[in-house]
Amino acid sequence: MSTGGYVLVTVLVLSAGFGIYRKLSDGRLKVEIVPPKLGLIEHLHLNHQHAPQVTFLQFSSEFCQPCRVTTGILEVVTNSFPAICHIELDVLEHMDLVKTYGITRTPTTLIIDKEGTVHFRAVGVPKRVDLVNAVSDLIIDS
Repeated sequence: MSTGGYVLVTVLVLSAGFGIYRKLSDGRLKVEIVPPKLGLIEHLHLNHQHAPQVTFLQFSSEFCQPCRVTTGILEVVTNSFPAICHIELDVLEHMDLVKTYGITRTPTTLIIDKEGTVHFRAVGVPKRVDLVNAVSDLIIDS
């Protein structure tokens, strides 16, 4: 086999490996306990008297198709629980929060309690059952 053939095979193997990694990791909820960052509580209006127990904070972009799918899933879960809310932010309009929370891809969803602590992060389209389980645990613990 020529050098070009080896390069082609290597590129194909690496591409397939990356695709498998993305397929397995996209949308998976990762436990991530991050204390409240400066200004987040006020930004999300979590300091109101009737603040939600859990907030889905979704970072999206205008032309992101997976963001639209994520919005639909989050709305379904939000409508199932009266104690939670869903806030969708455009990454271009909220670069301060993008930098603060290390958002590198859209959609990224943070699950935040009423004190502003981030408990979970999902990069990609999350699974509804995972969201329901996470929210149920946070509402019971609150």
